[in-house]
Amino acid sequence: MSVHSVLQQLLGQPVTVRSQRPLSGGCISEVSQIDVVGLPAHALPTLDHGRSANEPDGAVSLVLKQNDQAMLNNFQCEAEGLAAIRSAGMTAPEIISCQAIGDRAYLLMQYLRPAAGGMSERCEFDFGRDLATLHQQTAGDQMGWHQDNYLGASLQPNQPCETWASFVAKRRIGFQLKLAQNHGLLDHRLRRACQVIMQNMSQLLAGRDPVQCLLHGDLWSGNYLLTESGRTAVIDPATYYGCREAEWGMIKWFGQCGPAFTEGYESVWPLPPGWQRRSDIYLLYHQLNHLNLFGSGYDDLSLQTAQRILSGVRESL
Repeated sequence: MSVHSVLQQLLGQPVTVRSQRPLSGGCISEVSQIDVVGLPAHALPTLDHGRSANEPDGAVSLVLKQNDQAMLNNFQCEAEGLAAIRSAGMTAPEIISCQAIGDRAYLLMQYLRPAAGGMSERCEFDFGRDLATLHQQTAGDQMGWHQDNYLGASLQPNQPCETWASFVAKRRIGFQLKLAQNHGLLDHRLRRACQVIMQNMSQLLAGRDPVQCLLHGDLWSGNYLLTESGRTAVIDPATYYGCREAEWGMIKWFGQCGPAFTEGYESVWPLPPGWQRRSDIYLLYHQLNHLNLFGSGYDDLSLQTAQRILSGVRESL
């Protein structure tokens, strides 16, 4: 089906496609920026700022993600997560449509124009402040999410547990551990180390703030961008309610955030002592997920992280 026909069904009216180009970062789905003309101003009022002032035809830039129909639920979860983050005040693209057409799944959203150049220390500081504000304004006793969703292409179970430590042990480390075992990827040393971590999870997570917040859940450098407005926007979330320290599981690994980011965060909501040590547990979760997605190349790295976590258990015994 042509992109014109797809957009007509997603938008509910015909438009003219002026240009289309692939966007980087779509390692799971095909992602494109599409510039369209002929879209009335009243059709998408909140996206008027996305119209190019330099174009006489008033082109609007959109992002179209597509994949096999089996990815529809993944797209729906992504759309729901972005909507939750937007409603809490953080910059994220607005969702326009999410549906299956034929044997394909489509997610259509607002295109946020990236700023020229990289992020300055000031921008990193502001990004940290924005994330802290998101966490602070959504803090409470909620845990997990009302349905399971996805971390990349992996299922992410979100049913609440009696305690946060139990949630991390069962829904995060334990779930990934079982997947790795089923895939034949689990080294016996890694299995044993993770079992000990799960048994001592309450002790390992002691000292955290006893609240959960709305999390992005997958904040690596490909899932945020500095926009031309000067605000940093987030995309591709794995949203749930959890300990805010869990964000650093991916930030400290692939986030590429400098010290100014954490300084900005702590200017709004300081992190409790020991957060760097505790965040290794969430790093392990992401590394186990990479083990399951990409294979045994992540086994040694996961084992190193698990052994570092266990050193904290031994020191306190």
